[in-house]
Amino acid sequence: MGTTKPMPGPAVETLTAGERLLLWSFRAWVSGPGHRPMVLREFGRAFPTDEAGPAIRALERAVAAIAGHARRAIVHHPVCGRQVAPDEQAILAIFAALQAERVELAVRRALWLVRPAGVTPLVTAAAALAFAMIEGRHYGWLVVAE
Repeated sequence: MGTTKPMPGPAVETLTAGERLLLWSFRAWVSGPGHRPMVLREFGRAFPTDEAGPAIRALERAVAAIAGHARRAIVHHPVCGRQVAPDEQAILAIFAALQAERVELAVRRALWLVRPAGVTPLVTAAAALAFAMIEGRHYGWLVVAE
């Protein structure tokens, strides 16, 4: 994804467990195929057996939508980075909006990251993962700001 050095943002330690799972999974997935087995194992532990596969596929589709339709290089920290980059904050905000059933807000956040053609694929995939996370009791998102 991005090669630009990320700007400092909030500390990862200030995020909820659900936000940390999502952020770590996103970072690991975009870091390349070598990190993906870790995500598969973690999703296997974090989700009920019948939800892990659909959750992984939703993550994969969300990342593909971002990568395929990005307005610019998406900037992210390394897998164990201690800060949250602005683009990572936008990704978390999309999921938070969807968990709060605020689709219009998720669409506005998605438009900050992707071109219009990527909004529906991103929001659809993110919704699938957001609701799988609710089923797996991974919620507790930050307050969604307008």
